[in-house]
Amino acid sequence: MFRWIIESEVAVSGLPSKSDIKKMRKMGIRAIISLTKEPLDRKIIPDDVEYRHFPAVELDSFEVREFLLYASFLKKVKFPFLIHCKDGVLRSSFYALLYLVYSGRTKEDALNVVYGEDYPDLPEEYLRFLNNFSDNILLYYLNDTLSSFYYFNELVKLLRHQCPWDREQTHESLIPELIEEPLELAEAIKKGDFEGMREELGDVLLQVILHSVIAEQEGKFSIKDVANDVFTKMYRRHPHIFGKTSVKDSKAVLDQWENIKKEEKKERTVDIAKVLAALIVAFDEQEEARRAGFDFTSVNQIFDKISEETDELKAALKVNENVSEEIGDLLFSVINLARFLRIDPAHALFLSIDKFRKRFEFVKDASNGKLTKMSESEKDNLWKEAKKREV
Repeated sequence: MFRWIIESEVAVSGLPSKSDIKKMRKMGIRAIISLTKEPLDRKIIPDDVEYRHFPAVELDSFEVREFLLYASFLKKVKFPFLIHCKDGVLRSSFYALLYLVYSGRTKEDALNVVYGEDYPDLPEEYLRFLNNFSDNILLYYLNDTLSSFYYFNELVKLLRHQCPWDREQTHESLIPELIEEPLELAEAIKKGDFEGMREELGDVLLQVILHSVIAEQEGKFSIKDVANDVFTKMYRRHPHIFGKTSVKDSKAVLDQWENIKKEEKKERTVDIAKVLAALIVAFDEQEEARRAGFDFTSVNQIFDKISEETDELKAALKVNENVSEEIGDLLFSVINLARFLRIDPAHALFLSIDKFRKRFEFVKDASNGKLTKMSESEKDNLWKEAKKREV
């Protein structure tokens, strides 16, 4: 049996079959919530229908709250949803009743909407829960900050299922956006553009949530793990607040932070994020110059510039002066070459990084742990072998 409680918002049924669900979808149902011991077989649910299972066999306050949060999200995104319980419409209707009270209706009004003015006698267990629920409704809400975060997290999950573009994304494919968004935020901060900051912070948060959702789907970690880890790190790196150390000023705080960071990441010497950020800034500066009419006219001019910068670097090395500056000029010219050829330098660099990583893994494995003791010619031969194997 299928019945709308509120047209195009919430409906109820008992245990639906595959054919039932198809009919419901044609009637506008975009999501199904199961309040059963076991979830529905996902194979009977169309790909364009959202599904969530809450093992609410008993009227457990925690499970009820989780159900209500998700139901309120579906209402927010205008996804009409079905509530179903295996043991029939009476129970699923009762959950719809709780949803209406949670959405702001009075208990009496909700009872009339769900059951009609001559509503049946509800089981004593249901009445006790309803009265307690109505009297303590505030305990079932999140605060505004947590609600906003919950809705956003659920939205990203929904898009990963419903949107073809979101569905195709991987950690690797999102790297350009992951690097670009913080740079756009930095630009808004430099301009003192608070409206822009607000928007760009949202874009940065989107990347954090999206990567976390992808990782959760892969069984790696979730946004909860991300939040817990950064909490632990911030706690650990502030021993002057939570421990027994003392600091005199902000410089001492930074020194302490760096020392703790070095201890945590003993082998890491290069901050790849800063490298890639500088690469993208260089690209953007060059594009701005191009739009203003200041650019090379041929690829040969850029090759000549690269040769010039290489010679200047060699000269700087001989006298040990301005070496960093000349290396920067050479890198800037290579990025210019990529831009001129309409190649994303960040993507090209990641291809090379990936290629190097695979080849180096072959060399390391082939050396049997003796890499530091091998001659240069032996290392070179292994590298050539790695290239031949297209590792």
